[in-house]
This record gives sequence, structure tokens and C-alpha cells, in this order.
Amino acid sequence: MIVCAPNLVLQLCVVTVFCCKVIMSNPSASTSCFIKARNHLVENYSEETEGTWNGSYTFVFATDPQPGLINQVEQEGNGSQWDQEIELMNQAVSGINKLDPLPKFVFLGGDILNAFPGQQYRDEQYASAQASFSQTNKNIPIFIASGNHDVGDVPTNETRDIYNQEFGDEYYTFWVGGVFYIVIDSQYLFNDSLTPERSAAQQTWFTSALQKAQNSLAKHVVLFMHIPLFLDNVDEEDNYFSIKKADRVLLLNKFADAGIKTVFHGHYHREAGGEWSRTNEDGTEHTIRVVVSSAIGCQLGNQQSGINIVEVTENNISHVYYPMSEIPPGNSSNRLNNHYFLFSENFITLQILFYCLLHLKL
Repeated sequence: MIVCAPNLVLQLCVVTVFCCKVIMSNPSASTSCFIKARNHLVENYSEETEGTWNGSYTFVFATDPQPGLINQVEQEGNGSQWDQEIELMNQAVSGINKLDPLPKFVFLGGDILNAFPGQQYRDEQYASAQASFSQTNKNIPIFIASGNHDVGDVPTNETRDIYNQEFGDEYYTFWVGGVFYIVIDSQYLFNDSLTPERSAAQQTWFTSALQKAQNSLAKHVVLFMHIPLFLDNVDEEDNYFSIKKADRVLLLNKFADAGIKTVFHGHYHREAGGEWSRTNEDGTEHTIRVVVSSAIGCQLGNQQSGINIVEVTENNISHVYYPMSEIPPGNSSNRLNNHYFLFSENFITLQILFYCLLHLKL
């Protein structure tokens, strides 16, 4: 029988309460909440494991949390504050956790951070993004695309190495429920002047991925890239927010050859996009829908911060953009299950800690 002095019991209670607050406020601080691709593939999300169509499902596409940009744009600051983005990320996660049924995955379309690689506040912004998105239900994987702020407006080998260490490969493929998803780094298309060899490597890999898509039995092929192919139409003039005009039609034809019909983008911090069609040799038409989503974080237009809920059916992919306050409510049991999982996991940790403290000689 263990007997504790009253002051020791008090100390143990204080320590336990403190530890509980720390753990519950940041349950996954020690590990990355983002799926990291390696060798341009994602473990457990291969054609072998996820290549079979099992029915309709949803996923969430959200983009540009970019902590620090509101401070720069709206407050003329230096990006050193991002309390508003933390609140918006937390609102997004809360909304996602309430969805019923739960989405199969979340995809973040780039500019996870605002500070460029190597700049001040980068590590702190990364920690904030981790703390917020780590609260996502543990049954929902989070995939990402690289944005220009994540790798640099004019990336170097050094900035790309930093990104790879933080987030994994910048281009990769994965499968979910019979659908083939391709992720590319659009900054290679926008400015690869300082990384020509890496850009060529992505191009070689991408050609192979498109060929695989063309030959696969995937129900759909979906592409994610940060910078939009175009904002309104394929003939618009060159601008900071879209791929160069000279490259657009060439890319779209390659996408059409591979069977891609939907491409998701961020970067613009406003809703935009449209459709592009071509007539095939057999007289049929192939249409690609270009989806440009507004941001989780700073808004540069008239939209509100929000997320897209994407519905994947056997014959179609559709999406609706929801401001944070309008995300459809779901069954509260999902939230309870998620919180119970976290509590159970942390309660075991607290039991071990409490047991160890009881045996300390203070």
C-alpha cells in the first residue's frame, strides 16, 4: 500500500492537471499531422490497397491557411502575428470533424505557411499549422500540395530541401477508393530558373504518371496543383496568379489525354476558374473543370474564409465552397468519437506519469 503525504498529493494533482491541459491542447505536437510522400508515393494509399471503387464518398479541399498574411495585408505588418489564421484553421478543423459521414481525406492546396523557407517565423508558423491541423479526426488523412510560399517564389535547391524535410516530396500520386490522384509542384511550371534539373525530374515523372493514369482502370483521375491553369479562361493574359499563357493549352491537352477532368487549385485567395473543352478525334468532347478555391486564411476578394466539400460519385466529381459559418453540421458522434480517442490515448499517458510520480522520493 502506498501512502502519500498531503503535500505530495497536492503536488501530484497540480502536475496532473497541468499535464492534462498541455496534452489536450496539443495532442500531436511530437509528430507531423501531414501525410509525407516518399519516393513520390504514399504508403497505404497505393493502387493495390485503394484501387478498387467501393462507392461514393467525399473529401475536403482547402487551401492557403498561410499564417501571417492577414497581418501583412490587412494590418500592414511584417507577418509576425497570426492569431486570426490560427482561429480560422481551428474553425476549419472543427467543421471537418463535424461532417457526417466523415470525408475520406483532406487535401490542402498549398501555402501552408507564409514565411518563405529560411525566413523569420517559418518554424513558428509550421508549429501553429501542426497544432491546428493535428486536431483533425485521426481517421482523416491530410495530404498537401506545395505552394509558392512553401518552396519560394524562385525556389533554390536549398529551399526545396527545406520543404522536403518539413513536408515530404513535392510531387507524388495516391489512390483513394478507386480514384487516382496526382499532385505536382506548380512552381516548377512558373519559375524553375534556379532548379532546372529538379524541374526536369518532375517533368519526366509527371509524363510517366499521366501515362499510368491513361492506362489505369481508375474511376476518375484528379490533379492538384497550387497555381491555377487560368482564372477565368484559357486565353487570359499572363499574370502572377496563373500559369503562363503559352503553356496552358499544351498542359490541358496532356491532362485530357490522361483522362483528367478536374483540377483543384489555390493561390488566388478568391473563387475563380472555369471549363476548357476540346473535340477528340472520334468527335466526342473532353471537358476539364478548373477549380480555383478561396483560402482558409487571408481573403483578397469578396469571399469569406472557407473550405470545399467535394463529392465523388461513380460518374461525376462536384464541389461546393462553404464559408466557415456555413459548413454543414453533422452527427455529433463523430466529434465524440474523436475526442474519446484522444482522451483515451492521453489518459494512458497520464496514468503512467501518475504512477511514476507516486514512486518519486520528494
